[in-house]
Amino acid sequence: MSRQHTPGKGHEMSDLPEEEIRIVEFGEEDAEEISELFREVWPQAIEYPESWREKRMYNAEQVLEDMRNGYHYFGSRLESRIVGLYKAKITDKGLFGEHQTVRSICQGTGLASAMYMQFADYGRANGCKRNYCNILVGQTTGERLMKKFGFRPWGAPYEQMEGMLVQMYERIL
Repeated sequence: MSRQHTPGKGHEMSDLPEEEIRIVEFGEEDAEEISELFREVWPQAIEYPESWREKRMYNAEQVLEDMRNGYHYFGSRLESRIVGLYKAKITDKGLFGEHQTVRSICQGTGLASAMYMQFADYGRANGCKRNYCNILVGQTTGERLMKKFGFRPWGAPYEQMEGMLVQMYERIL
């Protein structure tokens, strides 16, 4: 289910209720712009270890490889520029989401919430039993979104990489 409105010239994403922010699926033609977003945002994500941030700064070829291996990239544009996204893949456990990335100008606007609503819509439309994702332990924004959208911890926290503790969360659809 698509969201209702795409912000255009003269509009700010924060002017829209989160349920009206339009989330779309990006295609291979968007790989370079997706890569540019990763290279802009991830160096600033200082709550993550530097080596993890470097890994998350995919180049266009890595984005294309992901897409060709079953990952779907969803997000939103503001004035024709990608301002936020996440990637998802259908697995035997449900719809797995990760790599949520939002430009600083759109943080706190409802964009992440709109993506979590679309994450559920896409999972249901594709017969998934659950949405699930990892959240960095102690990352207040991510933990707040998990609570807001009815996710619950799934298993014990674990090290996704050395020194980086994450909690997997699930939401039954």
